[in-house]
Amino acid sequence: MTSSARLFDKENKIIEIVWYQSAQPQDFDRVTGEIETLSRDLGGAFDVLVDMREVQAFSPESQVKLVEHQKSILSFGMQRAAVVVTGAISKLQLKRSARQSEHTTESHWNNYDDAVAFLKECT
Repeated sequence: MTSSARLFDKENKIIEIVWYQSAQPQDFDRVTGEIETLSRDLGGAFDVLVDMREVQAFSPESQVKLVEHQKSILSFGMQRAAVVVTGAISKLQLKRSARQSEHTTESHWNNYDDAVAFLKECT
């Protein structure tokens, strides 16, 4: 499985990112590029649905790339991120990376459908 980004909901301007445990630093660069292209297609302002249900913890190298990735997508126009995450360690990593990237609009969800509903209700 390869981590990826795709247009999830054009009307509500939601991009979905799916991360897998096997994500390597170069995957973060590739996915960031995919989001940059999608953000231009959406006119710059968008929300992100992040599916991290398969991730227990990223490697230290990938964690560094996650911070860079978050800073980049904020600069592309990301408004909010609803992250579906179930692992305790991955939740801790996310909180740390959000602090380091100064990303303050990230919310964590245990249920995928609840995260989708949150983003759609708030648009």
